[in-house]
This record gives sequence, structure tokens and C-alpha cells, in this order.
Amino acid sequence: MQNSMMRFKLLPLFLLLSFTIKAQDRNQVLTARSFLDLVVSRHPVVKQAALLPEKARFDLMAARGNFDPKARALFNEKEFDEKSYWNSLDAYLTIPTWIGEFKAGFERSRGDYVNPERSTPDGGLLYVGYTLPLGAGLLMDDRRNTLRQAQQYVESSQAQQISLVNKFLVKASADYWQWYFSWRQFMFVSEGLELAKVRFDAIKELQKNGNNSALDTVEAFTNLIQRINQLEQSKLDYSNARLIVSGHLWSQNGDPVELDSTKIPDYIDPNNYAFSLEKLDSLRNFAIQFHPDLRKLNAGIRQLEFEKKYRAEMLKPELNLNYNFLRNPINTSISDNSILQNNYKFGISAGMPLLLRKERGKLNGTRTQINIAELNLIETKRNIEIAVNVRFNELKNLEIQLNNQNKLLEAMRQLVEGEQIRFFNGESSVFLVNTRENNLVNAGVKLAEIEMKYAMSIAYLYNAFGINSWNY
Repeated sequence: MQNSMMRFKLLPLFLLLSFTIKAQDRNQVLTARSFLDLVVSRHPVVKQAALLPEKARFDLMAARGNFDPKARALFNEKEFDEKSYWNSLDAYLTIPTWIGEFKAGFERSRGDYVNPERSTPDGGLLYVGYTLPLGAGLLMDDRRNTLRQAQQYVESSQAQQISLVNKFLVKASADYWQWYFSWRQFMFVSEGLELAKVRFDAIKELQKNGNNSALDTVEAFTNLIQRINQLEQSKLDYSNARLIVSGHLWSQNGDPVELDSTKIPDYIDPNNYAFSLEKLDSLRNFAIQFHPDLRKLNAGIRQLEFEKKYRAEMLKPELNLNYNFLRNPINTSISDNSILQNNYKFGISAGMPLLLRKERGKLNGTRTQINIAELNLIETKRNIEIAVNVRFNELKNLEIQLNNQNKLLEAMRQLVEGEQIRFFNGESSVFLVNTRENNLVNAGVKLAEIEMKYAMSIAYLYNAFGINSWNY
């Protein structure tokens, strides 16, 4: 009986210490950093987000394709009633440039009924020319507008990728720390159940020897049953939390992986996450410049600016100048001077809508979109600043709560030990001992909850900065 009583008296000294002992086996620990590294490298959602910049780069390649040279050949022939009306060949190469287009080719037309203006020498004609827009299209055209917007879309897609990954990792972090909390809760409740078992056995032994009442035994028994039910619930919570964490784990081959049942979460040490006001200011400045939401909005505004420039260009009249040098490939006696002065094809084309309603409508619509985007940018900047301050205040408040809860836990441990001594001296009751121990277990669970909130507040804070939550 004396050994049972001694074990009963000393067990509270071990309460809340088993976690520290178990956590020392680092082979069993899956740290938050290791967990999130696995998520980043293998999860399909993260891989899917990585495809956004790749898609944007392909769109940029397609936009650059508008400047690719193009070779083309046209051949037409007509014969009827044993007469050769005409046959014509026009093979040429076009080379789009930043402004206008080069064109070089060979044309030949033969036959009895060839249109005189299309008639060529028997050997055909070589031509080299250039088309230059002098009105609409001089400063911006569809090719350049598409290319500029595609370049900004690459920037936008990279920011969108970071934003999607950050939000997903915050969810993964929340699931990890919920697993941590459920495990800590399970450990505390397990200790409480063990304590209730020892007390129940000791009180039964005292009752047999006539040193205690049957009511105390019933009181100890009811407390034991409550602890058993509490343990079953915490066991269920821990099992479900572990399954949720497993949902984030994938193999290198893309197969789902179940978390090893021997793995436990890591303890969060607040000393490793000291956050000063200087660091807050530094990261706030970083957020204003590089936050993915702001990067995406800025890229969108730049896209609209290029669109506005293009639409303003379309208000100008169309005026295109076309000039081609001509040369007979067979007759080489023609002087270069005659080529420049007499052998050429020149043309001017002009046109303009009379009311410009379509062009003015598109231009003003683009201007309105820019105004909307700029107001959205201002609001987003303000929201980011508020979110950073809110998360920082939460973090600092939780640091205070964490410190106070540790002190409270130590005080409650002393109360439990004192109450047990009073009970064996006949100065207390089983009810009071149970109450003290229940308060101690609940305080331990509350500590685990604050630790979980503290860990999550760090992830939320870095996400508010626009920084990947696993990279701090």
C-alpha cells in the first residue's frame, strides 16, 4: 500500500514531462519544415500551380511567333479550248519587324491573256520591298500589343503561382498544427487517465483496510470513467488529425502516402521565432514591393496600359507606304541607278472610320479598367498593411498567453501535489484532489491549444507578408 501511495503522490511530478522525454527521440519526429518541404516538392496542387508560369511562357512564345518570317508561294494557271490564258507564280518571304514588314520574292506571269499590269519579263522579276505604317500602327500595333501583354502575363502568372502555393501551405500548416494539438491533448489526457487509475487502486486498497469510505471509492471511480471517455475522444481526434495530415503527403511517383503511425509532430519553441519591430518593418517593406497580390495587380495594370496605347493608336487614320525594288534576274545589264529610279513598285493606302465609335468605345473602356485596377491596387495595399499589423498583434499577444499559461501550469502542478499531501493527512477529499488534477489536465490542454495558435499565427503573419509559410 505504501508503494501505491508513494506512486500516487509522485505521479504528478511526471505529468507533462513525458512529452519532453518522448520528443527527444528525433527519429520519430516529423518537423513542420520537413512536412512542408514534402508538400512543396510533391503535392499535385503545388505542381499544378507551377504550370501557370509555364503556360504563360508558352503564350509568350506564341506572341513572339507573330514576328516569325513566313514563306509563301501562289501559283495559278488557266487553259481552255487549247489556249493558254495565263499562268502566274508569286513566291515570297515576309519578315515582320517592330515597325512594318519586309517582303522579298519572285513573280512571273505568262500567257496570252495576262493582265498587262501583272505582266513580267520571261525570266520573271525579283523584288525586295518594305511596308511602313505612317498613321495607325506606327507606335503600337496588334503584334506589339500582344507581345507586351504576354510578357506581363508571365509576371502575373508567377505571382499567382506564389499566391496559390502560399494559401495552400497555410492550410497544410493549419492541419499540421492541429495534428500537433491533438497529439499533445492525447498525451495530457493519457497522463490524467493513468493518474486516475493509480488513485482508484490506492483508494480501493485504503477502503479494504478500513481507512477510507466507500463514497471516496465511488468518487474515484466516476473520475476514472470520465477520464476513459475523455481519452477515447482525444484518441479519435488524434487519429483523424493524423489522417488529414496524411492527405498532404505524396510519393515522388505521385501516389498518396499514409503518415507513419510512429511519427509525432515537433514541439514549437517560441525562442526560435523571436519577432522584433525592426524585423516587422523590414518585412512590411518587402511586402509592399514583392507581395504576390500586388505583383499580379501591377502586371495587370501594365497590360492595360499597353492596351490603352494600342487603342489610342487605332484612332489615327490608316496610312501605309509600300515600296518595292524590282530586278530582272536574267537581264543583268540594267544599271543600279536605273533600278533605284525606274524599276520599282510604289503604293500608298489610306483609310479611316468616319465616326470612330468602336475605337473610342474601346479606348474609354480600357481607361475605365485602368482606373478600377488602380483603385483595387490601393485597397489591396491597405488591406495587406492591416493584415500584417493584425497578425503581428496576435503573435505578440499569444507570446504573452504562452508565457502566462506555462506559469499557470506550474502553479497548478504545485496545487495538485499539495492537495494530495493534504488528502493523505486527512485534511482534504477525493473530490478536491480530482478537481485539482482535472484543472491541471485542462491547463495542459489549454497550453497545447495556445502553442498551436502561436505556431499558426507565425504562418498567417508570413502569409500576410506574401512569403511562403514554410520558408522562414
